Amino acid sequence: MEILDFKSLRQIYLDGRGMSTSIRAVFLDLDGSVYRGNTAIPHVGETITCLKNKGYKVLYVTNNASRTREEYVAHFKRIGLQAEEQEFYTSAMATSTYMLQRYGSNRRIYVIGADSLKNELQSKGFIILSEEEAKKAEFVVLCLDTNVTYKRLCAACYAIQNGAKYIATNLDKTLPVEDGYRPGAGAISAAITTTTNVRPFLIGKPSKIIIEMALKYIGLTKEEVLLIGDKYETDIKVAKKLNMKSVLVLTGVTKAEQLKKIPDHMQPDHVLPSLNEIFTILK
Repeated sequence: MEILDFKSLRQIYLDGRGMSTSIRAVFLDLDGSVYRGNTAIPHVGETITCLKNKGYKVLYVTNNASRTREEYVAHFKRIGLQAEEQEFYTSAMATSTYMLQRYGSNRRIYVIGADSLKNELQSKGFIILSEEEAKKAEFVVLCLDTNVTYKRLCAACYAIQNGAKYIATNLDKTLPVEDGYRPGAGAISAAITTTTNVRPFLIGKPSKIIIEMALKYIGLTKEEVLLIGDKYETDIKVAKKLNMKSVLVLTGVTKAEQLKKIPDHMQPDHVLPSLNEIFTILK
């Protein structure tokens, strides 16, 4: 792993060093990597366009299940970026696919999360229960819920106490926005775990499940994909689990000084100031 300043980045480019030529696609995180809240990282749109023009496939693999793919396209447009629906793979998609393959449809689910997650689960044939019906749930499924209430948390806890399996699309503790950080899905999940003493089964990063499903979705092997993200605890850890090449960008959660405490064998392959320096390691 190397943490690079701009002089070093330029020298790598001049020397011709960089990633293996086998890389055909990038799995790109969103929050903290492409944008913060409602503001795009400066010049990132041009960089992504250049990636595509050079022949690299781009798949946005995000733990954030609070938007549908259609809503992500609309969000991109609002902040001056462009994307197609098929370029997004969310933890909601991975969760619904995993649950369908593992448990079959027509299972009763109580959701702590946005309508995007509920709609994704319903599209696979699952039955979404109300708060009043929560005790009958076979599963509690959680994602980031910006409208969560104490009553809804209680309903989830009662369902789990009655035997429902607990599944989380992600456990990100924080959500990077323009002026700092907001509580993420992991912060909400902590309240449920504290009450029930049950930790959720995780689908999103750093679980291998979402990346393995994303690889199937795009039709490539892990050796052909470069994983890029801003959060060591999710993006880089899952890359290490799967022995994938990884890049940490310093526009989001993890800061360069935090990497000093991490063993060498667990370090990202490269650390860049932002996505905009990606062509120092990709040709």
